Amino acid sequence: MKKFHIFVEGDADLKFLHDYIEVLINDDLKALKDKKGKIIKSDYLTTTGGWAKIDGKGGDTFREKMKENTSNNILNLVVFDADSPENEGGFAVRKREIEDWKTRHGLTFELFLFPNNEENGELENLLEGIINPQNATIFCCWENFEECLTTKTTCTKTPLTIPAKKSKIYAYMEVLHGDSNSEKEKIKDPNRDFKNTQHWDLSAQAIGPLKKFLQRHIV
Repeated sequence: MKKFHIFVEGDADLKFLHDYIEVLINDDLKALKDKKGKIIKSDYLTTTGGWAKIDGKGGDTFREKMKENTSNNILNLVVFDADSPENEGGFAVRKREIEDWKTRHGLTFELFLFPNNEENGELENLLEGIINPQNATIFCCWENFEECLTTKTTCTKTPLTIPAKKSKIYAYMEVLHGDSNSEKEKIKDPNRDFKNTQHWDLSAQAIGPLKKFLQRHIV
């Protein structure tokens, strides 16, 4: 396995990639954990806070780390959301922004944008495509919920805002866990178990582009 360091946006991305890479290379990467056993950061995965953070004053730390990695023959990978056209301009804009940032600061890294390095979207779009097919009816209920919201015209705010995809994934996790405090903790971004085959299918077609990217660069 090659030496690598992946820069991601937040805890959800970190936990997902940590679990998926372990499955991909069939090895325990021994991520650093806090006292409660939650994965917070490792020697190969770092959260950055997202594009606005690395492009601003706070980006100095990450730029220096990338340069240090390059000098030590450690491959830098950046895995961010492409985002939607309504929010950030979408895949083409985000890719151009990051590539320009790379050139401007003389950095060396490979880039992948969720969900598939081609389309607008985010991690949650990919997650929606890798749920255990047996649980697909959960999303049917959610779609009915969204459709129902569009028909309501007597609320204090109209039209009603459709919840973000993060809420959709959160709801998916919540209905598959119990209602105790310990079960509720498993729903949170840093605690999700993406190796749980009752919830996720890490061999789904939707994960193919990410799999090829990781295999090309780290395996």
